[in-house]
Amino acid sequence: MEVIKEKDEQVRSAILMAAERVFQKWGLNKTTMEDIAGEAGKGKSTLYYYYKSKDEIFDATIKIKLNQVLSKAQESANQMPTAKEKLKKYIVTCLYEMKNYALLFNIVRGEIRMSQDYLEKIRLTIQEKEENFVREVLNQGFLSKEFHFIDEEELETAVKATVGIIHALELYLMLENDDPKQIDIAVKLITNGI
Repeated sequence: MEVIKEKDEQVRSAILMAAERVFQKWGLNKTTMEDIAGEAGKGKSTLYYYYKSKDEIFDATIKIKLNQVLSKAQESANQMPTAKEKLKKYIVTCLYEMKNYALLFNIVRGEIRMSQDYLEKIRLTIQEKEENFVREVLNQGFLSKEFHFIDEEELETAVKATVGIIHALELYLMLENDDPKQIDIAVKLITNGI
C-alpha cells in the first residue's frame, strides 16, 4: 500500500512540475489538460485520475509555490536573533520570493489580476500558516519587551494587522504594479524604518 501511495505522489509531482512549465509558457487560459499531459509524458486519462481540471492543477501548483515562499521566509527569519529582526526578515523574504514567482508566472499574473475571488482564495490558503508564524514572533517580541508598544490584549489584533500588511504589499507589488523597483523601495522602508 505504501508503494502505491509513493508512486501516486511521484505521478502527482510530475504532473505539477509539467503544469508549472506549461503555465509559465502559455498562461492559465490558453493551457489545456492535453498540453499538461503532453509535457508530463502522461495520458489525459492519467491527469483526470489525479485532478478534475486544469484549474485544480493550477491551484495545487500555486499552493506549493506559496508554501515554498512561506517556508523560505520562516527559515530565513528564524536565523535572526531578535523578534524585530525576525519580523523584518520574514516580510522582506516574502516580498522578494513573491516577486520572483510573479516574474516566473508573468503571463498567469495578468490573468490572476482579473479575478478578485481567486486572489482571496489564494490568500486564505496560506493565512493560517502566516498568522501562526507572525503570532510566534510577535509573542517573542512582546515577552522580550522589544514590542513594548503592544499590549497583551492587542497581540491577536497585531497578528491580523501584520499579516494584512504583508498581503496588501504582496498584492500591490506583485499583481497591480509592473515596476520591480518598487519592491526594493518597500523593502528598504521596512528594513530601515520610515
